Amino acid sequence: MNIKRSFAILFFLGVLSFVYADSRSALDLYNKGYENQTKGNYYSAIENYREALEVNPKYADAWYNMALSTFYLGEYDLAMEYAREAEKYSRNYSAIKNLKGMCYLSLGKISEAEQCFKDVLAKYPNDVESRFGQAEIALYRGSIISAQSSYQDALKRDPKSRKALLSLALVCAEQGKDDQATTYINQALAYHSGEAEVHYLAAYLAARKGDLKDAERRARSAVQINPNYDTAYELLSEILYSQQRYSEVMDLSDYRIGRNRNLSDAWYLKGISEVNLGLKSRALTTFATGLSINPQDEVMRFAFEQVIADTVKIEDSRRAGWAKYHIEKAQEYKRNFKGPAERFEWQQALVIDPLNIPARQSYADMLERDKLYELFLYQLQFIRENEKSSGQVSIQTDENTPAVKRSDQQIKNDDKIEALEDLMRNNLAHKWKVEPFYLNKKRWNLGIYYVKNYTRLNHPDLEKVMARAAKDIFSGVAETAVTVNSSPVSGYGEAYRLARAEGLDYFIILDVDETDRSFRLDAQMYSARSGTKTKDFHIYRTGNDKVTNALIRFRSSVLDILPVRGKILKSSSGQLLVDLGKSDGIVKGASFEVVKQGKIRTKDAGPGISYGENDVVGTYTAELVGEEISAGPFVKKGFYDMMNVGDEVVLISIPAEGQNSSGNLSQDNRPQANADGEPATALAEKNEKDILKENMKEQFAESSLLKMLRDII
Repeated sequence: MNIKRSFAILFFLGVLSFVYADSRSALDLYNKGYENQTKGNYYSAIENYREALEVNPKYADAWYNMALSTFYLGEYDLAMEYAREAEKYSRNYSAIKNLKGMCYLSLGKISEAEQCFKDVLAKYPNDVESRFGQAEIALYRGSIISAQSSYQDALKRDPKSRKALLSLALVCAEQGKDDQATTYINQALAYHSGEAEVHYLAAYLAARKGDLKDAERRARSAVQINPNYDTAYELLSEILYSQQRYSEVMDLSDYRIGRNRNLSDAWYLKGISEVNLGLKSRALTTFATGLSINPQDEVMRFAFEQVIADTVKIEDSRRAGWAKYHIEKAQEYKRNFKGPAERFEWQQALVIDPLNIPARQSYADMLERDKLYELFLYQLQFIRENEKSSGQVSIQTDENTPAVKRSDQQIKNDDKIEALEDLMRNNLAHKWKVEPFYLNKKRWNLGIYYVKNYTRLNHPDLEKVMARAAKDIFSGVAETAVTVNSSPVSGYGEAYRLARAEGLDYFIILDVDETDRSFRLDAQMYSARSGTKTKDFHIYRTGNDKVTNALIRFRSSVLDILPVRGKILKSSSGQLLVDLGKSDGIVKGASFEVVKQGKIRTKDAGPGISYGENDVVGTYTAELVGEEISAGPFVKKGFYDMMNVGDEVVLISIPAEGQNSSGNLSQDNRPQANADGEPATALAEKNEKDILKENMKEQFAESSLLKMLRDII
């Protein structure tokens, strides 16, 4: 009996020791994971938590912190799953509920997030984390005052709360309350002087105020405390960049790249510094390498292609490789039947490599598909004049006469050129003896300006790069001439002075903001004559191609309020020839007022144009419409015919049935308003409705401020 009893005790102790050993092993793994998590090594932390959960699948703290680490990596759906697992085994109601609320918030489910935080506060009125969540909801909804109030409530309950102090410093700085921001950041430094994140945000706020010397000191303190704090190294690089210490920025970027080759922002910083030092050939190599690592860095691609345009000869063989990205994008859009996006990408490819015959052939085929036969013929003629000998084989037919064997595509193109040239002998341009492709259709002179942000995270000089990109995106619009100021302006006053001195019609001040997942473009458009505001544009995009899509929307938003204007080229027997056609959205039956030359001006306020009643000399209706020109009857106003060649025509209306029958009206690269600046086409009306819907969603847009607040641990 004693033997059996002793055996049972030994067996029980063995099982107990086995369980204890496993439990201790899970705890060790958890502690290792938590250590990695506090250092920001989230991938390693998740690995440690997974190992701990293999030992103990009901380890609630491991589930919770794995959810938290996953949240910091931006995987919000997965973080929610882990939080629900933690909820099964933990009594820590408020922490898990708050994390679920933050996941909902990050997924755009605002009402669900709000309910989570309300549930916590109903049970625990002094909970601080739920108040942080409420502050973020207020920021999503555009109420920075409410956010500040929530952070202050949190600070009352925990006067030394690092997150509350740092958050209040950021939101106060955003409102221009620099003294309050300084007070909060100094309190954070007093209570948490040994933490790198506090010094990092102190550096950011100092740079924001323009105190770059103190900003540099604080940033260096952050990396001394935590040598692995790459975000602080990034900020230090940007502070040095703002001081024009470009060689030091390049050295620091090389150091960061040596530690992690995949840092897209480090490649950008190095490349843009090389541009500023005049080392543009080196910058091309740097940008190309960075884009091979991260092809989705659109800002770096815009900067790269701007250097190409400024420095590389048209005949350079490297251009073909650089254009490949846009060619592949165009082919992708073609497969998905996205015509406007496909057109944009082909045009971008040809801007980079104008002599790329296969790309130009694809662009020409797209024009043929859209029934723009005159433009199609022009492209085919360009191809025939510039195509290289590749695809051609010399054949010796006799001793003195070599012949050239043409490719199938060349034979097809030559046949189409012959047929189209024959067809064009009877078109409108031939009858009126004009060459439509040499017409000057410029009607609107626009200027784009920007104010420099000295604490731009991710992409320093983002405003400068985007202003140039905004100008370039108008390059395919025949009716606009866009200039961009290469240097920043101090604000509205300087922009107005410059625009008026240059004789522009409108000037636009750009403001941009970005996170790794979103891009926002705000633009204020003003009359350069009167200085009054014409319109505000607020554009927000997420996902792949977010920057490009925002720029395309910006272009269409501006064009949607520019009235359609043309010029009288010729007059004969009561018929007018006008430089507006299908490519300008004109269809049969479109009606216009004819206005004396030089009498049209922008309205004193708001979009549209104005001219005196006595300046109207008659009306014009388009009857025969070509691709670039149109002809139709002129009806004079009054007894005398006061019309002269060179007078302007202003669109009054386009018949709805004509819009529906015109395949070309889907283009978004031309003015689309009437004289009052109101939508004159179905597409413009649709765009206006889409913008209204987008602005309604704007309250849930992410911002760089929100991202910084969220990153505070």
